[in-house]
Amino acid sequence: DKAYSFSREGRNDHSETLTNYLETFLDNNSIKVEDITEVYVGRGPGSYTGLRIAGTVGKVYAFIKELPLYSFSSLDLIFAKVADNDGLYKAMIKAKKNHSYLKAYKVENGKITVQQEDMFLCDDELAKFDDYEKINVDEDFFNDEGKLALNIIKYNLYKEENTFTYVPNYLRSELS
Repeated sequence: DKAYSFSREGRNDHSETLTNYLETFLDNNSIKVEDITEVYVGRGPGSYTGLRIAGTVGKVYAFIKELPLYSFSSLDLIFAKVADNDGLYKAMIKAKKNHSYLKAYKVENGKITVQQEDMFLCDDELAKFDDYEKINVDEDFFNDEGKLALNIIKYNLYKEENTFTYVPNYLRSELS
């Protein structure tokens, strides 16, 4: 299997650049629009605006082309980096005001068990997950983004969505 991927650091300009980047991405990889058979979008947690824009583009494309729409958690995308290795892992994204988004996993003999679903928690509560290895997201994290995409599919870290009812997972709280 082969995955084509593209990432760049966000600059709060998704609404102005996403469709241009998609077009360039398809051209650079000699992919025709007709070749696309499924649409995958990140459902969050993450930037409210970024999730809305990506979700809307994915929904519209899937709807117009009558393609299945799938979503995956941003935390699962982080976890996909280590999904091939046995251990206890926590995928985290720093949120606002001393809070984080977290999901915890156990990998044993290639079997993945979610220990804690996506959650929004106060950083004071992170100690409950000290036994889990934190997956570091540094500047080299997306160097092998194709592996991340393939692992999302390989380990079924996605779910099918209804193009009419899909909404991103903001994990909103009173702090949002």
